[in-house]
Amino acid sequence: MSINDNQELFEKLIDDDDVLEDIELQKKNHNKKSPVLIATAIVVSDPKKGLTSRRKAGRKGGSSSSCPCWCKCIGWTMLVFTLLSFLIIGCTFVWLNGILKEAVEQFTIETPLPKFDIIEMSDLEQNIVKDRVMLFVDQLAAPKTTTNGEPRALINDLVLTQDEINGFIGHSDYLRGNMMVSFHKNLIEEEYSLPMDVLGYDGRYLVGNDYLKLGTEELNNKNTIEMEMTTAATHEDWFDGPLFFAKIQYLITNSMTEEFEGIMLKLFLEKGSIFGQDAPQDFIDEHQNLLDCLYYPTDDYDDDDIDVEAIRNVIANIESVSIEEGRFVVKARSD
Repeated sequence: MSINDNQELFEKLIDDDDVLEDIELQKKNHNKKSPVLIATAIVVSDPKKGLTSRRKAGRKGGSSSSCPCWCKCIGWTMLVFTLLSFLIIGCTFVWLNGILKEAVEQFTIETPLPKFDIIEMSDLEQNIVKDRVMLFVDQLAAPKTTTNGEPRALINDLVLTQDEINGFIGHSDYLRGNMMVSFHKNLIEEEYSLPMDVLGYDGRYLVGNDYLKLGTEELNNKNTIEMEMTTAATHEDWFDGPLFFAKIQYLITNSMTEEFEGIMLKLFLEKGSIFGQDAPQDFIDEHQNLLDCLYYPTDDYDDDDIDVEAIRNVIANIESVSIEEGRFVVKARSD
């Protein structure tokens, strides 16, 4: 095989000057193996290009093989994380459901009380009561003098009857016939028999009562508020006694300190318990006003939704609160 016989080879080499020079040189030397050398030159004429091509191919091959590996790692990680999350949520749900079931069994019974009397009240009647209460509170919260310096108008007493309170209770589908409030002299009583089917426990009822009582100890010249909540269920496995009990001494004074000047309501805990746990005696002995945060707010207290000044004005402008047979009366100060 000669160069002249290979026309196609010459056509491929016609644009490569370096290769043509090699061919001419080989012609002069009359080398018999020149065709083989020429072919070799054609194959490896640019070794750098061949090496570069192999490197690119290697990189492409490595990239295509490593990408699925990373995707698998991420996928397995997300799968394990999702399974662990569902496992934790499931265990938490089972734990909370167990606690709720135990609490329902401890604090409820299977026999409800007879249905209480239902007091019917229209929406208009309810709105009239709401407006009366809101007007009274707004008048108490307002300054004692108007912008012109004139004294404010006299405020009528706020009177709420037990029928009005029970009328609001009867407006609730859940409380209707299952709760009733009654007013007696210095005593507010509440009875309830609440079905637990709303929590998925059919045939169980939270039956109990609570009260708020005003008392006076003439020997010690002390006024007290007593509150207690009990259930028909004994809950002996958890604790003995009422769910909640508190006896609080209340005192109304005229403060003249630098921090606050004006009428101040003080509440001191004398005795208390909740779910069988008594209030610490050292806290009771401190004789700390439970409403200190209202008159001496700390730097940590920052709640724009609560108008502390308005609450203080409402308390300061109340002359007396009395619980009478069938009604609740709040009397405003006239000065």
